[in-house]
Amino acid sequence: MAESSGEVRVTLTIPNALTLSRLVLLPVVIAGVATDRGALAVGAMAAIVLSDLADGRVARRLGQASKAGSTLDSTVDFVLIYALFIAFYAAGRITTIQFAVLYLAMLTILGVQLLLGGTVGGEVLGRTRLGKPTGALQYLYLVLLVAGEVARQSRPLAWVSNAVFVVLAVAIVLNTIECLTRLRR
Repeated sequence: MAESSGEVRVTLTIPNALTLSRLVLLPVVIAGVATDRGALAVGAMAAIVLSDLADGRVARRLGQASKAGSTLDSTVDFVLIYALFIAFYAAGRITTIQFAVLYLAMLTILGVQLLLGGTVGGEVLGRTRLGKPTGALQYLYLVLLVAGEVARQSRPLAWVSNAVFVVLAVAIVLNTIECLTRLRR
């Protein structure tokens, strides 16, 4: 990506291609979930996680790390995470209450970024103390949901998945409160 006069352009570098590959793999995970082909969903999700772990490292190693690349990474992760949560809800794999909590996180992020431009007094609202940990918990929860596609009868996996969801829900609520508190300032 190149930035000039407020314009952001995507330059197809190896790190950016790794980032964008997650969007190519997204429909594969969704198809695996929607068609009860758990191995397909697991394989695509594994590739997504590897891509997410690699893109920033490759960018730094090649001297191609940039704020624009970081923004691309965050945007792709946002689309991926919430598209998968919607797919899991539509497939009946998560409850309405779970989806509502996850959707609250999405609406908070979108509300702050789109309606308020993401800043108040020069301070970035989307960056909170719990922002990154919450994002990591969302990814972990998705990995557990995808793993459940091949291990639906696993009680230990279901227990761990539910425990991670509870921690994630608390993180989402606290992160939302922090964002709303910043808005009041």
